[in-house]
Amino acid sequence: MVNVLNKILILCTSLVAFSSYGQDIEDIRELYLKVEHEARYGTKSSYLKLAPEIKDYPLAPYAESIYLARNMSLSNKRRITALISRYPEAPFIHRLQKKWLNYLADKQLRPAFLEQYVDVGDTRLNCLNLTWQLQTGAALSNIIPQIDAIWMAPISQPKECNYLFKKWEEGGYFTTEKALERLILSVKEKNNALIPYLKSHLAASDTHLASLWKSAVRTPANVGKKNFFFLHNDKEKDILLYALNKMVFRSPERVDRIWTELSPKFNVSTKETEFLSKRIALAYAVSAHDSTLEWLSKVPDELVDESVKQWRLAYSLESGDWQDTVNILSSLPDKMQADESVVYWKARALEQLGNKIWPKQAFSELSERRDYYGFLSANKMGIEANLRHEPLNISEHEFLNIGRSEVMQRAFELFKLNRLNDARREWNLLVKNSTTREKLAAAQLAYNWGWYDRPIFTLAAVGYLNDVNLRFPLAYKSLLSTNAEKNVVDPAFVFAIARRESSFMRDAYSSAGAAGLMQLKPSTASYVAKSNVIKSQLFKPEKNVKLATNYLSYLMKKSKGNPIVATAAYNAGFSRVVSWLPNKNMPADAWIETIPYKETRNYVKAVMAYTEVYQQLLKRQDNVFASMQGTLIKPTL
Repeated sequence: MVNVLNKILILCTSLVAFSSYGQDIEDIRELYLKVEHEARYGTKSSYLKLAPEIKDYPLAPYAESIYLARNMSLSNKRRITALISRYPEAPFIHRLQKKWLNYLADKQLRPAFLEQYVDVGDTRLNCLNLTWQLQTGAALSNIIPQIDAIWMAPISQPKECNYLFKKWEEGGYFTTEKALERLILSVKEKNNALIPYLKSHLAASDTHLASLWKSAVRTPANVGKKNFFFLHNDKEKDILLYALNKMVFRSPERVDRIWTELSPKFNVSTKETEFLSKRIALAYAVSAHDSTLEWLSKVPDELVDESVKQWRLAYSLESGDWQDTVNILSSLPDKMQADESVVYWKARALEQLGNKIWPKQAFSELSERRDYYGFLSANKMGIEANLRHEPLNISEHEFLNIGRSEVMQRAFELFKLNRLNDARREWNLLVKNSTTREKLAAAQLAYNWGWYDRPIFTLAAVGYLNDVNLRFPLAYKSLLSTNAEKNVVDPAFVFAIARRESSFMRDAYSSAGAAGLMQLKPSTASYVAKSNVIKSQLFKPEKNVKLATNYLSYLMKKSKGNPIVATAAYNAGFSRVVSWLPNKNMPADAWIETIPYKETRNYVKAVMAYTEVYQQLLKRQDNVFASMQGTLIKPTL
């Protein structure tokens, strides 16, 4: 198999390294970068002279697209259309295609534009396309649905759309109902510039809705003011429901009060009442309100979902009354009785109440699972967690087939050049057009390259979860292990954090501002380093892992050596976790269920499970679930 994989690696460099040029692949890559630079910054002649030297290299079309995008002209029409035709879905084509369409539009080359038009996500170009279609004989009735979609936007559209809108309105397709719908969209997006125009097109009985919507969006609590509503009709009810849903998690008691006062004045359906009541119940749960259980118990079975189930469970565990836990879990809808968390906690509670038979059977069945509850149950049974590793079995033919793919070859070269975003775009194109077996072959190949995040996501997407090595790679093994030991942190714990945080993407960046392998914020990194650390530094694995393991060590000390509390703090911040500590001693597994933030709760469960996986992969004897069994989370640290 090793020899086969080596053949594939050769193949996936397009044989450039072993071509008639007699050059090493690294030399070819260096030459490509030079050609690309000329395409972007050099003269036409310098690029055209060098380009033939890389014509067989997988990324040659990238350089060609850069050159053509920079040199839009009718003289290059044949090259542009040939490249677009040759690589219609390739990631590098979009920019060229958009620029070419803009060029044709600006030059008023209508036949060529209409012939080559594709949707590139540009409203101006879309409007020109539809306008010129109409002007060359297309039926308005066929174009109307597209005009509807363009007009119904919360922002002003380009002037190139005006002809369409005029024909649309002249055809009688404009209605006051559509004007109101667009006004609501605009107000929700806080684009108040459109309000005067849209208000002038409302029915006389609806003009007051513009100011009501604007006021409710700006300050949702305004709906509770005396005489805020005029007619108490369905259109005003939409404003009320929007505002209450917006403010419910900030002020559940106020929402409860406003709804109690105003709902009798509106024609409110049972479904609307039940939905808002469920939202109030969840908001009360988050704020630890005294009425939480009462509200949660009133949620009808058909609206009981994962969030309601979780909060009912959390409140029963917080009380410490095991019989109450059994009663609450048993009262859940039938559809939830097989949920792994329900089965586990019913077994835990019955075990505490002296029942031995049912819990033993439940733990035995759950222990077959490779997840948090499965590992908890295996520990309860006194057996080792079963990873159920079943490696992929990819044939030589399947490897050769996927290795011949131009897309795969481009992805490989981009990966080797550290163009990771572009490499992932090519990968996404590959899997979009691949069979399940081809995706699995590609995943194995990427793993052998050391591109560890692609197998993780690809195996999850196709539902093949039993190749543990591909799903939980020992990526950056030396770096992670060395820094873990230096900071006296369990290496399996460090691997688990990295796996959960970034899936080993060294360039990962979150909307919250966390960066790199172990997703540190610059502010946290600077605190640990005692010097200013900027985002770009955190994309360097050595820097990221050094600071992250140091921070984990700090959190472990603050948490008195408790990895569960430290994990929660790594995700949510230490001070927030302190506010979540129980009022009295609580079993660690029970406390995890009471973490009020779903993200953090699921994060802790995942990291604990991943730590167990990595303990086995690293052949370590520690067991996080064995230590959890006897651990109590105390009111203070």
